[in-house]
Amino acid sequence: MSKIIFILLFLLIFVVSNITFAKTDAITECHSKIKPLNKERDKVSQLDGIWGLFEKNRELQGNSIIAINLDRKINSVIFHLEYLCNTLDGIPMNEVARYVRDGIKQKGKIGFREELIKLGKPESEIDIWFKFTEFSIINKNRTLNLNSIINTINKVSPIIHSYALIADKIDGHLIDDTIIKSVKRISKVIDNFFISNKYMNQAFTENSNIPYVDINESSGGS
Repeated sequence: MSKIIFILLFLLIFVVSNITFAKTDAITECHSKIKPLNKERDKVSQLDGIWGLFEKNRELQGNSIIAINLDRKINSVIFHLEYLCNTLDGIPMNEVARYVRDGIKQKGKIGFREELIKLGKPESEIDIWFKFTEFSIINKNRTLNLNSIINTINKVSPIIHSYALIADKIDGHLIDDTIIKSVKRISKVIDNFFISNKYMNQAFTENSNIPYVDINESSGGS
């Protein structure tokens, strides 16, 4: 009997290990597809971004706002792609979600809410925390399709490449009236992509649910 139990335990460990490795491999593969995009983005960053290039050229200085907005949107695109890779097999609960989950377990929703109010938390913020915790619990084990994410990354590639080409053009002092038009066009393409692409839209929506706060700010913690 003990021999059968040992074999079953061995098989269970083997299966769990293979699943864990498969998940890790998928995340690694996903990130490997983003590396070329990061390299192109980093080349532009080394030139101080499109904004920095605009500021260095008198012909473009009056349009620095659209340039810094494009830099920000490019960074946002890559951030959300990396987020999708990292959350292929679920969204890990962050400190806020774990804190609220454990507090509700110990004292119930009403009791924990009262404790937070005593600690000086406004009720509007508590509502956000509770809603986010429910969201985290629901999505802790949600899964994404790797091939669909890679397809999304492939669609982003020409956007990043166009961004890098603009930087090269300005850095080479090949400045003409197409520069500003191209910056505006790429910026609009990114806006539309976040709306039209299912996974980019999902990444943006999920991240917008995360409250970036210090849970100890009212209780004297560090």
